[in-house]
Amino acid sequence: MREQSATGMETTQGHVIVCGLDELGLNTLEELRRLGEDTIVVADRADESFVTAARAMGAAVVRGSYTDERVLRQAGIHGALALVIVETEDVGNLHAALAAQELNPAVRIVVRMFNQDLGRRLEDLFADCHVLSSSAIAAPAFVSAALHHDWDQRVEVAGRVLTVHEGSAREPHVILPLARVDPDGTTTLFPEEGEDLLCLVDGDLSQRPEAEQRRRLAETNNGIARTRRLGAAGVAGSLWSLLRADVRLRWLLMLLLAIAAISVLIFYVFTDLGLVNSIYFTVTVISTTGFGDINLRDAPAALKLYGAGLMLVGAAVLTTFYVFVTDAIVSARVGRIGSVIDSQMSGHIVVCGVGSVGYRVIEEIVRAGVPVVAVELDEDSNFLPPVRSLGVPTLIGDAKLTETLAALNIEKARCVVAATDDDVANLETALNAQALNPDLRVVVRIFDPDLAARVERAFDIHTCRSVAALAAPTFAIAAIGERVLATTSVGSGVLVFAQLDIEQDSPLAGAAISTLEGGPEGRVVLLMRGEQRTWRPPRETVLAVGDELVVVATRPGLARMLDDAEAAAPRGRS
Repeated sequence: MREQSATGMETTQGHVIVCGLDELGLNTLEELRRLGEDTIVVADRADESFVTAARAMGAAVVRGSYTDERVLRQAGIHGALALVIVETEDVGNLHAALAAQELNPAVRIVVRMFNQDLGRRLEDLFADCHVLSSSAIAAPAFVSAALHHDWDQRVEVAGRVLTVHEGSAREPHVILPLARVDPDGTTTLFPEEGEDLLCLVDGDLSQRPEAEQRRRLAETNNGIARTRRLGAAGVAGSLWSLLRADVRLRWLLMLLLAIAAISVLIFYVFTDLGLVNSIYFTVTVISTTGFGDINLRDAPAALKLYGAGLMLVGAAVLTTFYVFVTDAIVSARVGRIGSVIDSQMSGHIVVCGVGSVGYRVIEEIVRAGVPVVAVELDEDSNFLPPVRSLGVPTLIGDAKLTETLAALNIEKARCVVAATDDDVANLETALNAQALNPDLRVVVRIFDPDLAARVERAFDIHTCRSVAALAAPTFAIAAIGERVLATTSVGSGVLVFAQLDIEQDSPLAGAAISTLEGGPEGRVVLLMRGEQRTWRPPRETVLAVGDELVVVATRPGLARMLDDAEAAAPRGRS
């Protein structure tokens, strides 16, 4: 176990400081240690199990607020190579980044920030800063698992839009086959030939006819909720959604109808009222709005007592029904803007949990042109307004309940994505959804990567994803100075698109591209030399200072590419 005094850490040089020790912080720390980086962790209110795990990896831990200059000095900010800030608060992360910049203007800063607009401005403010959103990094993996064959991820490289697309290696415009994923989950990286491969394709496939058809289908299905609000059909649709979403309303309505039916029969049989008048009289008694034109003044005593009881019971049941309907409307059970999940919607994705991850997943699904509906327990969630602005029907309710899932047309859905912050709730939602629709594809968010793998095997769930495990490699690679362009999910793993700059002191200068591609886990996609762009450059090409490379690799593969290049660098070069 590595322990250091405060004074010792203050004088440490060339290390990486990680601020924050949640799941993402611990996974990022693990990635950095695998890359051979010396690390110091700043943690204030971290779980003791995480602190123990960090120390077991050989990282020193400084306890205190990451926005406190004294704590940053204690962690050796003056000699640090990089500062990785992975706490969840955007404002606090901005505060820490500004403090670190003042203490060491040369330090590389990697910041976790959900607000990407603010993040872009922050990158312009600092000399060497990378702003990353863990939810934005992880969302494509969730969407890829949800849509399976029907989703194409876009990657922008050197101002050119590329697409990660499933197809044949022989298809036109294929730059590089990325992987073959067999039915048993076995993944083969960078195959030379084959069908049904995950390929990197030149061009934006979202403009193709089949994508346009999917987009129109999504607009039609997502627009049903708004168009059905018009006229009597909209009222009926809203009432039906209320009844589907709340079992109490269904039982009360059935009780009310049963009382009314029995009363109509009694008045029809035991009085000289006809059928229509019996119905009319029953309604006026239950609603206590009788006009006096029909009464039981001359009726037998038993019938009078029944009429009195009907007034009391009917009024009580009707009042309770009104209360529950009002509660459902006021609590926005079907959304404050009156969204209605149409009973005819089918082939849609159900996203459970409209938090940071759920919102990013919904954005990607809408962009892919696939119909999607959402459910969120917290009606005050900050992410509900932007989700509704995308035209996505949104239900307020508990996704674990079968009544809620039924209201989301889970029987006709193609996939459910359980993306709340609660592992147990996500698992329960997935199992209940599978019970209602055994053919449903299920994607579950689980925080612990090891638990995610075990849940996937034990419960026959198609895909379990850990946001921390998906995002951590990107944060770690950014910390060592490589610019991550995108990540894409391949089977149970992740491929990283990164840009490598060949600088004056770079070990890559003078090395051949074949050196980088010596292993099976990485390939060079693009060589930029001045104004020249070479896609899939020849393996014998020798790299020179000023070259820029875009590579795609696994996280260990990228580390090996850098190590192999350093080992193969010409002797005598400084």
